[in-house]
Amino acid sequence: MNIWPWGKKNASSNKLAQEDPKQALFRDDDHLIDKLAGNLEQNPRIIESQFGESFLQRGNLLHSLESVNLLGIGPPDMVHVTKFDKFRQLEAGEYHFLTGLDTSSEVTPIAYMNTLRLNEKTQVTSLASTGPSTRNRVTTYCTTNIFSKVDMRIRYESTSDFQVTVLDCNSGSTNAQPTQELWDETLVSGFIRAVIINNDKERKFPGLVELPMALENGLTYAEKLLSVVCRFLPRGRDVGCDLTKHTSASIKNNYLLDALISYLQVAKNLNVFVLEVLEELCISDPQNVICYSIASIVVLINSESHDTLAFRTINEIMLKLFPLGLTHLEQDQLTYAADMLNLETSLLLAKNDYELALPLAQKVTAICSDNFEALGHLARIYVHLEDYRSALLVINSLPSLLPRDPCKEAMWQMFADNGYYLKPLCSGPHSRLLSSEYNFISNTLKSVKDQDLSSMIFGRIVMPPQANRGCIKELWDGPCVSLGPIYGPQSKNLINFVSPEEVASLEDSVLLKRNSMAAQLNYSLATAYDLLMSIVTNIGWNSLLELRSSVFVMERERNQEYTEMLQPEFKAKRLCEKWLDHLFLELYEDLKITCDNESHRGEKFSGLEWEILGLTHLRTWNWQDAVACLRTSVMARFDLVSAEKLLDLSINYQPAVSKLLSSEVILPLLVEKISYESRFYNYLQLPNLRILAHLCALLGVENVRNHIYALPFAQRGIIALMDKLLSYIHELNE
Repeated sequence: MNIWPWGKKNASSNKLAQEDPKQALFRDDDHLIDKLAGNLEQNPRIIESQFGESFLQRGNLLHSLESVNLLGIGPPDMVHVTKFDKFRQLEAGEYHFLTGLDTSSEVTPIAYMNTLRLNEKTQVTSLASTGPSTRNRVTTYCTTNIFSKVDMRIRYESTSDFQVTVLDCNSGSTNAQPTQELWDETLVSGFIRAVIINNDKERKFPGLVELPMALENGLTYAEKLLSVVCRFLPRGRDVGCDLTKHTSASIKNNYLLDALISYLQVAKNLNVFVLEVLEELCISDPQNVICYSIASIVVLINSESHDTLAFRTINEIMLKLFPLGLTHLEQDQLTYAADMLNLETSLLLAKNDYELALPLAQKVTAICSDNFEALGHLARIYVHLEDYRSALLVINSLPSLLPRDPCKEAMWQMFADNGYYLKPLCSGPHSRLLSSEYNFISNTLKSVKDQDLSSMIFGRIVMPPQANRGCIKELWDGPCVSLGPIYGPQSKNLINFVSPEEVASLEDSVLLKRNSMAAQLNYSLATAYDLLMSIVTNIGWNSLLELRSSVFVMERERNQEYTEMLQPEFKAKRLCEKWLDHLFLELYEDLKITCDNESHRGEKFSGLEWEILGLTHLRTWNWQDAVACLRTSVMARFDLVSAEKLLDLSINYQPAVSKLLSSEVILPLLVEKISYESRFYNYLQLPNLRILAHLCALLGVENVRNHIYALPFAQRGIIALMDKLLSYIHELNE
């Protein structure tokens, strides 16, 4: 059954029919396909209720996003497998999501699909007649090109029988033909998605496989990939930015540059290479010299070792761009100037040079009054200079950004609407498969014992473990089974992942309310909240209230008895924005909880209660109490959220907790977190790699390796994965 009107395969595909896929792609000895097999012993399987519905859902999602110009980074790649159930005499569809595969041509996706088939064939060789047939099985690979707004779809039956179709995301037409430029765009699109999604668990959903793109394939491959990525930097604004953090995309603020910098944080050996590529592009593509120069500055700043060169480059570019100063600038020039000045301000703030940073931040806000980053910088500077009145006025002027990213929200809504995933909620996985579907899966997964299969089915998503990739048995058989993957908008804490009984057992209803989904702050509000906390830390809550009353008139005060004529003292005050008034109340509620800390000492809380108490201490900057609560939560039950917060604290240096979070504490926690995430097919793990690289820089790779080998839970699976991650760090950072 054909779900889409596939086009004929392009002429360039004929070569593939005569050549082994492994040889066709990697004649330069990178051997990606050989390494793919190690990642694919098992993969998740989302079982369709109605055959082919995943294509319809994907098409509707792409159309709905692109029709309002909100495609963003696009959805993860999708791999759909068509099987034939001999017992029911019908076609059965299953699929999974994927990031991190090389999509510079159709070759690697075809090799991936062929590897899936070979694995399946190995497992079903001895099946009875009720089993699935692997003969003439159709597999389809879908990957979105976010530059040309098309979905590249490869329908594969064999290396000599496949078709490549270019589907327009908006119109649904399939008239375009695949070209090398389209494939290059698709490669860079895939790179952006792999990095951005890996760094943001709210963008993930169960059934996703994250391959270690540009890590496992070696330094030579990484250089080739980054050369292509750099060439696309002038088109970075076209792919957009996170609209919860920026009002609009710019040369500095876009997903493409964000992905490049995030990757370089775990591949510091490539900083110099990228700078050389950007320098060459400035010469060969002078039309986009501003873009490449700004990217160079961002790379220099993030390398943390070329600050002087970064300052000099900023000043040289500013003189070239604006020889007459920053007056009478056009809109594009305003954006360039804001980007450059924000970069210079960030550099000075990193050096705690607030006096020099102040005029720069003031200059940016003067030319771009709605620039959220610049206003945030300015408020922070005023706090450090103890000009709290000015800081409050700037906080009150922060622009409202979108509370949720529309692309991210639409993708999660699509996933939630089909109801395929069922959270275990501490009672173990529950299947929503029909008995006939369950039997079919049982026959397909012959390597999995029948008694184990039920612990791998979460609703209609089958997630068999890959034991040689990160297994710690106690963790995989415990929290991984009872909690499942901690993904999505609700993953800020475990309230929506534990049993309702555990939530109901919490005695402190105020604490629960302050950590509910309704109380979660978006990025702009969280930034303002942190700025208020920095003032509270310096002068105390009561002094902040006194300052607020001298600076602002609250809307409720103005509306009570002053509708006819404002009182004279009100005329000198600024009206407090409604959202800021509400934020003061939320901060007060959190402070009430954390200031009553003595009442919590010695109490026997559940793991969840310790976690949300620790998160509340984090929000109010009670670092030591936060660490104590979060560590207690992890000891009660391994808690991915608490582990993540502790690891973030360790790398975002806080003097108050440095002794509490030594390498002896952090390393076991990091290894457990890596194991938990690998259980659900995360093999890229960029946030964890950053922390592991940080530890290796402090202790040395071999010293870290020896410490890992000595851990009490150092089992074969986790040792194999940690060795692989350490090899990435050694090659890309040493």
